[in-house]
Amino acid sequence: MQVRVIDTVEAARAMTDEVAALFRTCFNRELDRRRWAQYYFLNPYGAPLVALSYNDDGVLIGHSGMIPQRLLASDGTVYDYCLSISLMVDPQHREGFKTFYDLFTAATDAARARGVPFLLAFPNANSYLLLKHGFGWRDLVDTRLYDWQPDQALRQPDSRIPLERFRLGDEIGHPFDATYREWRSHACPYHAELVNDRMAIIYKLLDDGILTVLDVQTARPACATDDLGALIAATGAAQLRMSGVHAQALGFDLATLTRHGDYRLRLCYTPLITDPPPLRFSLLLSDVF
Repeated sequence: MQVRVIDTVEAARAMTDEVAALFRTCFNRELDRRRWAQYYFLNPYGAPLVALSYNDDGVLIGHSGMIPQRLLASDGTVYDYCLSISLMVDPQHREGFKTFYDLFTAATDAARARGVPFLLAFPNANSYLLLKHGFGWRDLVDTRLYDWQPDQALRQPDSRIPLERFRLGDEIGHPFDATYREWRSHACPYHAELVNDRMAIIYKLLDDGILTVLDVQTARPACATDDLGALIAATGAAQLRMSGVHAQALGFDLATLTRHGDYRLRLCYTPLITDPPPLRFSLLLSDVF
């Protein structure tokens, strides 16, 4: 097996057809090339780092991508990092740990050589165990996803005011400038609104009618169900989906919500130079659902 690292947009773009074939083998569906381009070719924060594994016949059997992103503090301090995404290993080469280990080690070493201070990732159930026990990654957030529908007739909101800031609160989070907003809205537009003058929410509305909460704050948790129901009525959504972190922030009893299957949403990190700062669990969610 041979591992190769590429670190330019041009080299990553040239690999698209091979990566699409590996994606099809791993997930039995077609690669969303528009979304792939958003992450790897149109990223305003820099070029990707990609580790590629090949078998002895020169066929691509593994892919591990690191894409640069940025966090911003309220005082203007910038924190650059990389998000680990698009981790794929051909099912015929998953026995044992070596293929995954060599692939991911190469990607991590490339990020360290570039001077990336820390890495973040939203691993699935399989890669989570490998990252945690094989590479010592640590948990930042571990939560379930929940679906919610109001149990009463819906009424339209009294007001919906667009928010200029694409981020809520003064905690360290993603930038809220036009550059970030345009890039992250390339595949699916995100909306930031103040509902009924008391609930600030960032969400996206998917084609299947799911209103997905990316971040939310409210001045009156007792009114959260009314405000969310009003937003569902205004957008025509079928139901609302949110993390347990946001549900609890709104005052929901998680036992009263419907779990979205057995899926667990995990945000993990590893320091290469330093630990990540305390950050707001918010727009990072747009990277997973």
